[in-house]
Amino acid sequence: MATLYDELLAHKNNRNDRRVFGLVLQGGGMRAVYSAGAIAPLIKYGFADTFEHVLGASAGAINGAYFLGADELTMDSYTNDLTTANFINLLRKDKKVDIDYLVDLALKEKRPVNINNLKKSHSKLHVVLTDAHTGKKVVVSDHDKFADIYEEFRATTALPILYDKPVLVNNKWYIDGGVSDLLPIDVAIKIGCTDIVVVMTHQISSYKFNQQHKRLVKRLMRYFAKNQPKLIRDKLPTNEKLLEMNLRRLRHPMKKVRFYVLEPSQEEYLISLSTIDKLKVETLAKMGVRDMDTFLNKLLSF
Repeated sequence: MATLYDELLAHKNNRNDRRVFGLVLQGGGMRAVYSAGAIAPLIKYGFADTFEHVLGASAGAINGAYFLGADELTMDSYTNDLTTANFINLLRKDKKVDIDYLVDLALKEKRPVNINNLKKSHSKLHVVLTDAHTGKKVVVSDHDKFADIYEEFRATTALPILYDKPVLVNNKWYIDGGVSDLLPIDVAIKIGCTDIVVVMTHQISSYKFNQQHKRLVKRLMRYFAKNQPKLIRDKLPTNEKLLEMNLRRLRHPMKKVRFYVLEPSQEEYLISLSTIDKLKVETLAKMGVRDMDTFLNKLLSF
């Protein structure tokens, strides 16, 4: 029996094995520090250039870019630069989650992504955005030398209500990618991935699609998202039909696709998307590192 480490190493050393590896990183605001921690061991063991495709929406897309940039300390940006009211302040009238602070200061100025590594990477980065007018999913896969990568970051994290303004990328307006596809497993399958590593920021079992609860959430979202087009309001907080379908794929895998799913080992240490408590954020980041280390060396059951 092999481990995930063995499978990745074998694929890295033999690109002609006909397998296509994908890495899907779930977002979730500050909770995405878990996947930022989880990518650190993958980089440490030399797997930053092993996956053919890396996919994410919202913070998952940002973590994916820094993964391909081979930045082992992506989680430091969360713990040091984002645990501040300059970034998240729910009492602020505008920009309760200041995505401009995230992109322009925390990322572009303090921890710029390694563009040279992105350009040289064997992997293709797929950033999920949501069309600000139609609510449809748009996947940016051709990045034109990554000249617009920071605007893609700004767009894919442009949370309705909390940031509440669209972002212009290539002459089109977009909002948070998580609205149209929170967990883009469907995209990974469509582009031909045969082996998909999925890093969740919630345990799969925690997702409950209770109809009464869904109706209440929808009412609240529609009330607070008055400025959004109806097609967007109808999808908030995310496209639940697509999310249910993608989670069903993880629970009942397809014969032609192998899933390697990493979930947080201790649900009680998970945080909300708006947490800026430094200790809690650091704890979750370290859990991500430990969980991935364990996951890589665990014997696979198939």
